[in-house]
Amino acid sequence: MCYDFVNHPWWGNICLQLADTFTMLLYTMKTRTLSCCFILLCFCAEIAFAQSGGLKGKVSAEGGKPIVFASVLLLKTADSAVLKTALTDEKGAYTFTGLQSDAFFVKVLFTGYETYRTQSLSVSDTIFSMPEIVLVQNSTLLKEVAVQAQKPFIEVHPDKLVVNVDNSIVSAGSTALEVLARAPGVTVDQNDNISLKGRQGVNVMIDGKLQPLSAEELANMLKSMPSNSIDKIEIISNPSAKYDAAGTAGIIDIKTKKGQRQGLNGTANASYGQGIYNKANLGFNLNYKRGKINLYAGYNYYYKEALNDVVFLRHFYDSTGIYSGAYNQHNYTTYPTRSHLPVAGIEYDISANTSVGVSVKGQAYSRDTKGFYFSKVLDPNNVEQSYFTTTARSAGQWNNYTPNLHVKHKLDTAGKEISADVDYGRYWNKNNQDFITNYYLTNGALTQAPYLLHGDISGITQIRSVKADYSNPMKNNVELDAGIKSSYVTADNQPNFFDRSNGGNVFDAGKSDHFIYTENINAAYINASKEGKKWSTQLGLRAEQTDITGKEEITMQAFKKNYLQLFPSLALQRHLDAKNDISLNLNRRIERPNYQQLNSYKFYVDPSTYKQGNPYLDPCLTYGADFTYTYKQRFITTINYAISNSPITEVVEPSPTQSRVAIQTEVNLTRMTYYGLSGSYSFPIYKWWNEVVNFDATYTRYQDNLANTALDKSLPFFDVYVNSSFLLPKNWSAEMVFFYQSAQLNGFLTVNENWTLNIGIQKALLDKVLIVRLNAADIFYTGTSGGSSSFTDYNLSFAAKHDTRQVTLSLSYRFGNKTAQPALRHKSGADEEETRASAT
Repeated sequence: MCYDFVNHPWWGNICLQLADTFTMLLYTMKTRTLSCCFILLCFCAEIAFAQSGGLKGKVSAEGGKPIVFASVLLLKTADSAVLKTALTDEKGAYTFTGLQSDAFFVKVLFTGYETYRTQSLSVSDTIFSMPEIVLVQNSTLLKEVAVQAQKPFIEVHPDKLVVNVDNSIVSAGSTALEVLARAPGVTVDQNDNISLKGRQGVNVMIDGKLQPLSAEELANMLKSMPSNSIDKIEIISNPSAKYDAAGTAGIIDIKTKKGQRQGLNGTANASYGQGIYNKANLGFNLNYKRGKINLYAGYNYYYKEALNDVVFLRHFYDSTGIYSGAYNQHNYTTYPTRSHLPVAGIEYDISANTSVGVSVKGQAYSRDTKGFYFSKVLDPNNVEQSYFTTTARSAGQWNNYTPNLHVKHKLDTAGKEISADVDYGRYWNKNNQDFITNYYLTNGALTQAPYLLHGDISGITQIRSVKADYSNPMKNNVELDAGIKSSYVTADNQPNFFDRSNGGNVFDAGKSDHFIYTENINAAYINASKEGKKWSTQLGLRAEQTDITGKEEITMQAFKKNYLQLFPSLALQRHLDAKNDISLNLNRRIERPNYQQLNSYKFYVDPSTYKQGNPYLDPCLTYGADFTYTYKQRFITTINYAISNSPITEVVEPSPTQSRVAIQTEVNLTRMTYYGLSGSYSFPIYKWWNEVVNFDATYTRYQDNLANTALDKSLPFFDVYVNSSFLLPKNWSAEMVFFYQSAQLNGFLTVNENWTLNIGIQKALLDKVLIVRLNAADIFYTGTSGGSSSFTDYNLSFAAKHDTRQVTLSLSYRFGNKTAQPALRHKSGADEEETRASAT
């Protein structure tokens, strides 16, 4: 029986979208020289570095059965330095090419078998055939050895910091945004904006693919993603030219869980948490690999009722600077969120060197928001004159799916390969809002008829992307990488608002809009690196050509921008000795405004506040330098410097046309200068007790002039993150996390200090396949946020509380083949994709 995939309504639509994506991108890729450069780079690399001798052979078990995925290492005889590595194929065969005449030996590793090592040998200019290697099974059974160890929560690497979320006890039952907020150097402010080491402009990726969402929508997505779907988080402060140039502060890559072994295996998870409100999630991940086929699927459901309890105090001044009164406001909002996250994919090995795969990820989440806003109107003597209340109700649905088609071909066994990805992403939403505002005197009498506002907001963003990458490990430990990429994005957002105060449904053109946006980015990069005994070097250059247009149908405003930018990067590392390393990183990066930021429609909050985009935002360009000292690969200290021209910053400024009305929007400041010192240190106190300490100390200066207010402010900032992990007897373990951050400056806004303490305990049962975790987050309820901003005729201060103090019980059960070798998996499709899309 043959199933008709193409004519299936859901699968067929995805296949058609991928085909349409490939065709459209070939048409929209105006700069043909990018393709020519890519082909030329690959051709030159092939010619310039001729191959020398080679080596091939076969690995089998006793009895002659081939061993698949055995690790074969080629090491120098002189110092045992690794020259090349390979995995055996389905016939147990391996091949090395491009070898020089140096003396070397072969080492073979495979789980459950004794390590095999050959005598020292050398090769000529021909391919030498090794005698068959027969591995002997290890006589010591692993189950007889009682070893208690776990991967540390924080891993420090020279080029990135890794947070192993799956091993974190205190992260169980949390959302992805809550886990990010606890990650070293990461800050999430009162508006859910994410910054890294005190700097905004962070690109957030999921499995190597940037999310095409505004800051608010990204926060909503991360709030609906349970932590049990996350394997680890990689924090990359200085990305190389391989990555998209966007993201002036760096990249945060969230890696989700995937099955990694042959046979059938998977995990099932469940958790329940209780604070002021409750939360729960349920999910599973499955992976099946046999022969040339690898199938995987997963699903997670998450529910949480969140809280936003904020007190505002707004002071107003007239044109002469005399105090004219204030608003004392209390906004209380709850928003239950339900989220569904499915994923599925198939990968097929056409041959030992070529594989192809298709994957689909999706998310559907809904939110029902209920808010009550109470505002007192104070006169110049701070005496209450009147008050007004706003009741807000909204019901929103957000959906997305992102299919991917990828192909990878190994050109030889030395690591030379070429890969290609075609991606399509569709993000759409529907949100209905209702606001009822009543105005009262202090005695409770109405001063005017209630104001009723209805919003019907819908939008869709579609992304088409195609990319190709070439990797060539060459002789003398030199590696050359090159690639091209093109993306084409369309966004169509239509917020319509209606005045229902008089019983009708009157269209409000002042609050409504219809915003259409298109963007085409074509890019090419080349990156060369060399590993030496003393020096390691990486030099890269990325070129990006950007063409964008935007139009507002109601106001008939339009803009068009076209520019070409070059982004060089340089990394130097000096190996002083076996314990000490120093490195220097230099780069140039860009932060493009997202689509929501460019959309000038007004989003109603209450009579005194609305959000509005800015279609005249310019991209921010940043020059950065980092100097790092590493000791024993466990103690890393970095000095940072960056200067940003036209940094994009969120402000709450007074309206130039309306009295006592504040506008929350994005603006370009003139300049931001950043100095930083950061450290990450791991201290094994005892075999059962490990401490990881991370800190950031920064000094930031902002310069600008906005709303008749000159800005030239600077403020030192400090945060510290301490993770204590304990391995206890009888499969018990515990964890404690302390976080503190001082007051922080972000343009016109100063954010108050705060701190949290989280504790958790874990028990492994049923031969460690069932993990039970109990944790308490923010046990002293100190993880509040607050701050202030000042202008010539307007001052704002606020204090916010969220449902951060919670106790969570979680269960995780692993099943399936636990001893087979890991299966190879594709690392996602259109990595480094655009971050500025918005579907609202």
